[in-house]
Amino acid sequence: MRTIIIAFTQPGLQLAKKAAQNTEGTVEIYGHERCTDGTIHSFYSVGKVIKEQFYQCDRILFIGAAAIAVRVIAPYLKSKTTDPAVLVADEDGKFLISLLSGHIGGANEWCSTLAERLGAAPVITTATDTRGMFAVDLFAGKHRMRIVNPVMIQDISGRILNHEPVGMTGNDEYIDLLEQAEKQYPGQIQVTKNENGEFESGIQIITEVHEKEVFLRTIKLVPMNLAVGIGCKKGKSLKEIAQAVYTTFAQNHLLTERIGVIASIDRKAQEQGIIDFAKQMKVPYRTYAAQELEQQAGTFTASSFVKGQMGVDNVCERSACAASGGGEKIVAKTACDGITVAVYKIKRNEE
Repeated sequence: MRTIIIAFTQPGLQLAKKAAQNTEGTVEIYGHERCTDGTIHSFYSVGKVIKEQFYQCDRILFIGAAAIAVRVIAPYLKSKTTDPAVLVADEDGKFLISLLSGHIGGANEWCSTLAERLGAAPVITTATDTRGMFAVDLFAGKHRMRIVNPVMIQDISGRILNHEPVGMTGNDEYIDLLEQAEKQYPGQIQVTKNENGEFESGIQIITEVHEKEVFLRTIKLVPMNLAVGIGCKKGKSLKEIAQAVYTTFAQNHLLTERIGVIASIDRKAQEQGIIDFAKQMKVPYRTYAAQELEQQAGTFTASSFVKGQMGVDNVCERSACAASGGGEKIVAKTACDGITVAVYKIKRNEE
């Protein structure tokens, strides 16, 4: 999780430092050159900062006028599924506003948590939050699911806010999760197979390629429950890495939307092609020492050559196993032009 904090004045800079101390992950502070103290990034043009950083970070906190934040981020907005979370605070730290990507980006939750730590009043205007109602994008984010067709969020949320019936369905693996949601939001969503077509709009958890939609208007959620282990020769590009993974998934009739984590050996921690692929998929990239991979339990496709080069007999399967928390092997080692790919299913308690 990478956060940047932008301040324009001395009081704002002091608040930025306090916010940084109370924010998890990697945090970088950018201060206008008139208030920089040599310990932070200095800037003259906030527009240039946002141009360079907007797509490279997960969260942004502006300390200053909300109008400045709105104007400077406007040219870069793409989708609620990809835009970073954005908060705005006044320089005195009295108010903290959730401005962008409240649900999927986590801005609302971050706003509530950080406001409490700063002693600020959180300002959250999302209708489902203010009225305590079910939000499909929040549900998806909480349970690590991709929304395949986010254009349907408005339809589902609009119906719920208007007290219209909305169905919810999925396979047996997710029935407990669905029933918990139904119980938490009684009268708003209802677990159903929709065999009689009683719900026009609904939420469907999809896990299989070409799975039939059961609602006339369906928002599709795909669990990000697959760990992909990758081994490769040095210098493989993003295009080559992506092609190897996509080909492997197509051959095994798997949805690439299910990818939840990319993994490899620590000697590949700086392999740019894999790093870029993880960024493209918006999932973490985890690497493991050879000794840790060697300790993984299971049956693996051993290679004496790989053992001699990497210190462990298999990289892709063992790293996928580690990242999955010891889950089920879905696809064994698959070679593709100097790249090896393996897929494991993440254990539910590790998702």
